[in-house]
Amino acid sequence: MTTYPYFRNLAASKILGIDYNIENRYGIGDYLVYTAIHGGAMEPPTSQLAVYCASTTGAYYSFEALSDLTAEALALPAVTFDEPLAQVNIGNASRAISFRGVADQREAEEVVYISGLDDILVALLTQELTAAGFVCDTPPLRFEGGDPQNIVNKTRLHAGVQLDLTRSLRGSFYASGDLSQASINNPAHRLPAFFAFGDAVKRAAAQVPLAIDQEEVPPVISTTGPADTSVSRAMATPFSIDHTGAVASTVDQREQLLDRVHALVGTLPGERVMRATYGVPTSASLFAVNAEAAHAQLERACLDAVAQFEPSAVVNAVVADVDNELGTVNVNVQVSRSDVPGAEQDTVRTVGVLVGGTVVATGG
Repeated sequence: MTTYPYFRNLAASKILGIDYNIENRYGIGDYLVYTAIHGGAMEPPTSQLAVYCASTTGAYYSFEALSDLTAEALALPAVTFDEPLAQVNIGNASRAISFRGVADQREAEEVVYISGLDDILVALLTQELTAAGFVCDTPPLRFEGGDPQNIVNKTRLHAGVQLDLTRSLRGSFYASGDLSQASINNPAHRLPAFFAFGDAVKRAAAQVPLAIDQEEVPPVISTTGPADTSVSRAMATPFSIDHTGAVASTVDQREQLLDRVHALVGTLPGERVMRATYGVPTSASLFAVNAEAAHAQLERACLDAVAQFEPSAVVNAVVADVDNELGTVNVNVQVSRSDVPGAEQDTVRTVGVLVGGTVVATGG
């Protein structure tokens, strides 16, 4: 049983990077997201399935326990799972597939229980997984896949699919049924059943429509409560708690763009393990031959990164202040929205880089 009913309770006593980890990659446009809210040591190998199905470009989210000793306590209930990145990613997605792990309901039973409010995707997954030789069944009610409060059902469609894989089925994915962290973290240990299952899920996902009628089903991108029926909402940056005790969010598209560009410029390539090219190599300018070369280097790097990762932004100017004696560089990027003709220039909060490459946000 979980010790924590909500993420805020867990985060107050557990440490990111020591007790748990979060992997997150957003999609673009109308997208489907693969999730593993009980990943890592909690319900192996759900994280690996989510990453495999998302491939190199798809959206996914994984909340991972890093220790077998505390894994069970970190399994937040799906109906109260409120980790902010998950809420934003799933809330922006058209559809979602959640990988879960359960105990065998009967001895040595290799079964996947399929549930959720996305009837079309439920049917496609049942069809493809059955055709691939897997046994599909309707789960007990306690699995909660059909509960509207389940995080997987909080997409723009207000529906998703939960796949509950029994222990025996998950064990068939690895030699000797070994689901230890050492085993599942090594792709070489995967058996053909792992790929057959993941490929069947991907075939089903490829057939489902992702475009959502905005008049019928408005976006639900809120981290703070009821669905917003008219505007897109995103978690505010920097992270903070509002007056209600919920995660602060914003509906201002200008602020959302600034937040995203700020995150991009403030990230060094390689810092996001699952998205190694994301970021701007600002620290490299500290070793340029002179300030003019450093500025040119930073300008090119910012233009390239924004063009690749934030195509809705137009860079109007890059202003850098390099201090070789102190070993610091401060970067300001002026951007405007490409979808708003004549939009005013906005300045991203200053991003500072210290000697050695440490990135810090230094002000507004």
